[in-house]
This record gives sequence, structure tokens and C-alpha cells, in this order.
Amino acid sequence: MDTGFGRLRRAGMATALLAGTALAGAQGAAAQGAAAQGVSGLTVFGDSYADTGNVVRLTGRPLPAPYVNGRYSNGANFVDGLQAIYGLPDSAVTNYAVGGAQTGTGNVGSALLPGLTQEVATFLASGQRLGPGNLVAINIGGNDGIAATLAGLTPAQAPLLGRVSAANAVGSVGQLVGAGAGTIVFNGFTTLNGLPRVAASGNAASGDLFARSYFDGLQAGLAPYSAAGTRIFLLDNGQIFQRIIADPGRYGFTNATAPCALVAACLTAPKAVQNTFLSLDGVHLTEGGYLVLSRYMANAVAAPNGIAAQAELGQIGTTSFAASLLQRLDAYRLFAPGPGEATGALGTTGVAPLGAAPSPLIVWGQGGYAGGSRATRGFATGYDYDSPSGTIGLEATPAPGVRFGFAFNYANPHANLRGGAGSIDIDSYGFAAYGSFTATHLFADAVLAYGRHDYAVTRPGVIDPLNGATGGDSVAVAAKAGYLFDTFGPVRLGPIVGLTYATTRVGAYTERGDPVLTQVVGATGLDSLVGRAGIQLRAAPVSLVGLPVRTFVNVTAEHEFLDGGRTLVTSLTSTPLLPILTPLGRGARGTYGLVEAGLAADVTPGVSLTLTGGTTFARTGGDGYAVNGGLTMRF
Repeated sequence: MDTGFGRLRRAGMATALLAGTALAGAQGAAAQGAAAQGVSGLTVFGDSYADTGNVVRLTGRPLPAPYVNGRYSNGANFVDGLQAIYGLPDSAVTNYAVGGAQTGTGNVGSALLPGLTQEVATFLASGQRLGPGNLVAINIGGNDGIAATLAGLTPAQAPLLGRVSAANAVGSVGQLVGAGAGTIVFNGFTTLNGLPRVAASGNAASGDLFARSYFDGLQAGLAPYSAAGTRIFLLDNGQIFQRIIADPGRYGFTNATAPCALVAACLTAPKAVQNTFLSLDGVHLTEGGYLVLSRYMANAVAAPNGIAAQAELGQIGTTSFAASLLQRLDAYRLFAPGPGEATGALGTTGVAPLGAAPSPLIVWGQGGYAGGSRATRGFATGYDYDSPSGTIGLEATPAPGVRFGFAFNYANPHANLRGGAGSIDIDSYGFAAYGSFTATHLFADAVLAYGRHDYAVTRPGVIDPLNGATGGDSVAVAAKAGYLFDTFGPVRLGPIVGLTYATTRVGAYTERGDPVLTQVVGATGLDSLVGRAGIQLRAAPVSLVGLPVRTFVNVTAEHEFLDGGRTLVTSLTSTPLLPILTPLGRGARGTYGLVEAGLAADVTPGVSLTLTGGTTFARTGGDGYAVNGGLTMRF
């Protein structure tokens, strides 16, 4: 091994390559929330698919035509594509991949060039550590199988060679995990016959036996690292190539079976024309082929990141429903008279408080609109959401100061994940029971709400979108109490406190779409405990344009006692042995503000109107707001 290899790690000419139109297309098509994936560095190991100039530097000789820029490509390769997708500078890309490398110490290009074992040893000798923002990309194994297949590999030999190659690769991955690798995207394959040179060899069946054994061996060998928390995305490049061959036009190719180098009209054509061929030389890809591969890699790594939003949105819906009921109770609050006071004596207005007398039945309804945002944190992609809703309720006031009822709510939340990473639509059905007690100065309210949520999840694929559907449930218990002092005129002011506990569960599901990218999503949940303390300012009924109107304003400090930390469990459907454990960092734990306000206007003795709303402010991770307007009828 060349002792100078440790100095030859940088990606080199990537900046110039990123100006190409094909690579720009890869950036646009792979916008799956890449900025939200937390990738701040890229470290690469492997063979000629990933080599960005190391063979040229090690040998001192340029690669022959049709290869350019030190890459086994007519332009960029998948490393350049990933660099563009993540927007990384050259200084953030470290590349140890060497053309010809095999999974062990061998190299089909020259005995003097390293294999994967030496590549990893060189990295370890550098003393570097792989941090949480570093994505490790590995492309290895092809040279083991292709060389053996072309040399006459037999069906009896193929499975054993596949297992040996897998064990070699797994050993190197284990060393990288020991050096801190937290997220690894690994290009494997279950078939080699998508490569024209293998397909034309007459021995493709043996090559495929090797490939299947190799892929299965990778799954089994990498499984313990996945179970321990290393996020390993093992892709099936063979299946990717088969999908392109089956329908090349959808991927932007006109020819997916003939090598460009063997077609004179392609070889002498501009790069844009060459990129309409998948294969450059029968083994390596054109720039267009490599960039499709990079989009698959980035898509797979991004796949778990939007799942956090599902439970959060369900919980936002149910807690917003509960909050709207508490606001409505505040708007209709009627304080019982003190000793010696007339029934209608509230403040100095002399307006009789409607609803103070017992009522056998109150029917009410309201429409609402909520919205807000959540910031990206760690592996959790941020999003913006909105939610129209409608609520109907039945209520009774069996005695002055006592109110209880039942309500049904339908909401249709919609969220757009940041960076074009997908969308979530929910049909949410809420049911609640609530009660309120109001004395001369003291009051207390409580709500028990349940929400049933039907989720429809869409995220971008490389060609077709990926879809998922599941259901979930939320329960929220909210209580609030306060003591208001008479201050001046009809105004009351005093402290209020409250507590809301919410729990949400989202069921498991399997995505539909491109089988290379679909994922199995495990059940997940979220718990929240929010305390509040502040003041309420309210006015006894006053006459406004001839109508008795009650108003209130709450200003409170909210504190989230739970941090929302949890681990999401997914797996690619093509690699069920490799669970992907995605830890979510802290949510909005801490203190933030909430302002709520509302009014109730008595139109007639039997009809009232309400308008309530609230908004958080200074909330870590994003704020939310809600507005509700309603009609109440007394019978």
C-alpha cells in the first residue's frame, strides 16, 4: 500500500463538476429535505463507483478515455451527486475510495492498490473520529463478483464467495462504527445482470447467485450494529438498475442496456447525449446513471426524518380542541353573585348575565382555524401546518355557576415538511366531555378529550411519490383554575394556573411505491405535560352597540415538562433485518408564552356569539395559533 495514500483523501474537482446541468437536475429532484437531514460531512469508502481521483493520484497516471476528471465516469459520480444534494463544500468531503477495490485487501486494478481493508485502516491511522453529522457512504463488492463471474465462477462457488465478501465488508463497517459512524448508506446489490458486461458474459446466473448471497450476508452481518443504534441504509443497486432497464424513459434514459463506449454515436456525442445511456462502459455508469444513484441514496437516508411530525400533529389537534373548549368556557363565564348582591349585579353595568338561570339544554357550534410551525431538530424534519375545524356541542347549566357538556370536533390538518420532504394530511375526529364551576371569585374548568386520527403520508421518491396510511389516537386531559379580584369598575384581575397532559399513539404501516425506497414504519408515540401560570383580565358584561358583551384576556407562561425525546424504528422493506433507529432530540422543553383572548355577545336571551383565539410566543421550535368563532342557542 502506498504510504502517501492517507494524504490523498479530498474529493478534489467536485466544485467544477457541480456546474453541470445533469448534476443540477439531481439537486432539484432530490430535494427531500436534505438540509434537514443534519449531514455536515461526507466520508466515502469503496471502489470505482465512488473514486473521485484517488487512483490517478496514487499511480500518477490519468485514467484512459472515456473516463474524465479522475472518475470512472464521463463526468460526475454519485459522490459528487451527494455533495451537491447536501450542499457540502470540498472541505467537508473526505474520500478513501479507490477504483478496483475489493471487500478485502485485493484490488482488481493492481496489486499495489488498496482494497477496502486498507482504505479503512488508513482512515483509522489518521486518528479521525466520525461525528453525528457525518454521513458514511460505501460502495463495495462489485469487483469481487464481477471479476469472479467473468473468470468462470461456478454456481457451486458463488454462494461461498458471496458470504466471504460480505464478511470482509461487515468487518470494515464494524471498525467504522467503532470510530463513531452513526449513519451509513451502503450500496449493495442482489443481482449483477443489470450490468451489460455481466449480462453478456454467459455466466450471469452465477453472478446473481454471488450477489444474492453477498446481499443476504451483509444484512445478517450488519444486523447487530443496526440493533445497537447505528443507522445503516443498505440499498439494492441491482434492483435500481433493473427498474431503469424496465422503463428507462421515466428516468431520463434512452438506452439502459448498451454501453455508451460501444456506440460510436454516443461516444463522440456531447455529455448531455452520453447521459441518456445508463452504462458508460458495460460496468461503470454515465454521469446520468450515477446521479440517479445519488438521489436514491439521499432519499433513503431522509426517509425516517418526517415521521416525527405524525404524532406531533395528532397531539396538536387534540390539545387544540381541548384548549378551544377552555377558551369557550372563559368567554361564557358568569360569576355567581356575592352575599347580599342582586342576581344580576356584576360590576357596575346592571346588565343581567344571560345563562345564570338553569337551562335544560344548550346547543352550540363553532368553526375554527389553527396553524403554526415546528423547526427542524436533529433527525426530525420541521414543518408548517394549518387545520380548519368544526365543533358542535350539547351543554347544560343545571345551577348558577355550573356548566357541563359534550362536544364533537372534526379537523383536517395538513402539514408540509420542510425542504420538499413530503406532506401529511389527517382526518381527525374528536370527542370531549367538559365541566366548569364558577363562584364569586373562584373558578375551575376541566376537559377530557379524545382524538381519532387517520393519516395519509406522502413523500417524494426518485420517480414516483411514496405513500403511507395509518391511524392513531390521542387523549388530552386539561384543567384550569383561577381566582379573580374585583379591581375597578367592571374589571376583574387575578392569577390562573393550569395543567395539560396529552398522550398520542400512531400505528405501524408500510409505505407503497418504489420497492427500493419503501419503508416499514413502526408504531410510535408522544407524551406531553404542560403547566401554565399567569393572569386573567376580564370585564363583566358591558353594553356594546346595544348587546351585552363579556371579554377576557389570559397571559400565561407555559412550561413543557417532558422533552419529547423518543426513538423511531423503521426499516427499508428490502432489508427487514436492518432496523433503523432514529433518535429524536428534545422538543419544546422549556418555558414560553401564551396569549388568549375572547368575547361573548348576547344577541337575544337565547342566542349568543363567541370569538376566541390564542397564540404562543417565544416557543423553542416554533409557535402555533388558533381562532374560533361560534354560535350558542339556549332552549
